[in-house]
Amino acid sequence: MRDFGYDVQNYTQVDPLFGTMDDFDVLMKEAKNRGLRVLVDFVPNHTSNESSWFNNSRHSIGKYRDYYIWDDGVNCSTCPDTNFKRPPNDWKSAFRGSAWTYDDNRKKFYYHAYLDSQPDLNASNPDVRQELKNVLRFWLEKGVDGFRGDAIRKLFEFEDVHRNENGVLNLTRNLPGVYPVMREWKHFLDKYSHGKGQEKILIAESYGITNEMRDAYYEVDSIPFNFAFVQKLNPSCKARCIKQIIETSLDGLKEEWWPNFVLGSHDVSRIASRMGDSFVNVLNILLLTVPGTPTTYYGEEIGMKDTFYTYSESRDPAGLNYKEDYLKYSRDPGRSPMQWDSSTNAGFSNGTPWLHVNLNYPVLNVEEQLSKETSTLNIYKSLAKLRQLPSFTNKNIIFSTVNDDIISYVRSESGHPKYLVVLNVGSRDSVVDCRGPPLGVSSAQVVLAAGSSLLGISSYRMGDIADLQAIRLKYAEGVIFKI
Repeated sequence: MRDFGYDVQNYTQVDPLFGTMDDFDVLMKEAKNRGLRVLVDFVPNHTSNESSWFNNSRHSIGKYRDYYIWDDGVNCSTCPDTNFKRPPNDWKSAFRGSAWTYDDNRKKFYYHAYLDSQPDLNASNPDVRQELKNVLRFWLEKGVDGFRGDAIRKLFEFEDVHRNENGVLNLTRNLPGVYPVMREWKHFLDKYSHGKGQEKILIAESYGITNEMRDAYYEVDSIPFNFAFVQKLNPSCKARCIKQIIETSLDGLKEEWWPNFVLGSHDVSRIASRMGDSFVNVLNILLLTVPGTPTTYYGEEIGMKDTFYTYSESRDPAGLNYKEDYLKYSRDPGRSPMQWDSSTNAGFSNGTPWLHVNLNYPVLNVEEQLSKETSTLNIYKSLAKLRQLPSFTNKNIIFSTVNDDIISYVRSESGHPKYLVVLNVGSRDSVVDCRGPPLGVSSAQVVLAAGSSLLGISSYRMGDIADLQAIRLKYAEGVIFKI
């Protein structure tokens, strides 16, 4: 295993490193008993170079001959190691270097958008698409509720592999062939949907897409992950910047297209490290109160931080390929084990984790936070409960006062109370007046208050009746009022 399981050897088996299929079946049973829905990470873009498919392809066996992207290359008098050939174009791997590797057996180059151990499947081949559909069928019959499609934007490449990209990356990502395939897969998933609450969903990992590309995913009944917060949220992005991100994300969505927001992921630094420890609470409030489905990366609900790893401790190929500059590119810091309690390995495992736990685990863990009313975890739990109310389960959002430091907005539903969310995302204490439109009232009841994640104390208390003319918030403080 060279990339944490993203180099797939067999789509319908569980790697022994993670357990057994019996373990998965137990997971499914226990999740269903708890009313939880399970999605499987689906990797249709590439396999491992140790998969049987690739082995058959490099030996030109039957239909497998064209399961991957192969090319003879072009003549090169100074390339004796590759039979005096060089790659057909300048396409680059996401993990550095050429995206083409020469295979001594087939005497051709194969394309890999990522590691050379992750050859790209030929998604234009109907046999390949049928194989992938069979993979979906296997897991659907196991009872899963849907899939998150990994690296979907890389699924197709420009047909003429002798065209150079010249650094633009317009020939190897977000090609239009993606959308018909997503439609085909979603229609297949629908055959396993059995009424309301049992729909099967198909989510696309979709970094760096325009709203037009977003709409194309929705048109084929799939859901493109909205990574706008992940890509644009940084310490210089304050209230007005956040408002623009939200407005752009919601702009143009049809009535039936449900929005979503993602705050963190396994590809970036954790929020506490990216934005500062103090802002975890206020950003969790933001994520769980804007319209749509929120996606929380594990550990963000307790404010976990990035973990330092030496080069020898690192596992991420994205960093290891850069040697002495690995810290600039490694994603390992945000991938440390979940911190459950203060026992060995933070309660994550009795064995040796693939990466060691953060040294702060004795004081930053789930068990510790469960016992503290104002902890980041308990604030998150309160938010999860609050967002089930009708006023938060629609796409309605109207911004109230927004200045350099404070963003405020109203969530509402006809026949139900309105809620005013006020967040100080600046670096200083601030006062704001929210009496005017869209509310037109002078006071409201506090239903949730969270101070800085470091201090954990807000100047407001649950049940307080507050004056909306002068809402005073310390930096990194957030309050939700019921109107």
